Amino acid sequence: MADSQSLLQRWRQLKDELESTHTRLIAVSKYAPDAAVACLAGAGQRDFAESRPQSLRDRAQQFPDLFWHMIGPVQKNKARYVGRHVGMWHSVEDAETAAAVARHVRGRRLPVLLQVNVGDLPHQHGVLPENLPVLYEQVSCIPELEITGLMCMAPRGSDARRCFSALRCLRDGLADGSLGGLSMGMSGDFRIAVEEGATMVRLGSVLFGLGNIE
Repeated sequence: MADSQSLLQRWRQLKDELESTHTRLIAVSKYAPDAAVACLAGAGQRDFAESRPQSLRDRAQQFPDLFWHMIGPVQKNKARYVGRHVGMWHSVEDAETAAAVARHVRGRRLPVLLQVNVGDLPHQHGVLPENLPVLYEQVSCIPELEITGLMCMAPRGSDARRCFSALRCLRDGLADGSLGGLSMGMSGDFRIAVEEGATMVRLGSVLFGLGNIE
């Protein structure tokens, strides 16, 4: 009971803080137990995220009334899990995988975000900024997917504000500035992301209190 009370207290504080800036709180549940997910769901949290397609499938089947976000890399052989179960896909980084996911989308258009490697690091996922316009055009041609914005992760030890500002500028330069979504900011830097215009923040450790997770 004490753990649940602490979780709910953290959630309410974060929720109130983010609601004041009209920022969507996405609970990153990848290391959280089912009981914690159920606790937050019972209190009214609807947006949850997983970073592995199989985990997302399992959680979406267990909690079908929640809105599930895919935030990690997707291999084409796992595309069916994303196309069938995800509510929003944050981590689109290549057109081939996007097309593979789209083949499993039925009766809707799946909202997606293009992940950008704003740090230009070889080990980081996401399209390089200079290749973003090409990826945007390619994914725009897939009718089952709807591009709603961009996503990034600020590399550890980097200037997070510079990364978030760069993503905002990239978004504003696409589609005549008509894209709205900015998924940026995690437990250690979400307040900076909000100041730079984030519309969604992905919170794990600061919410669930489970150590150094997203």
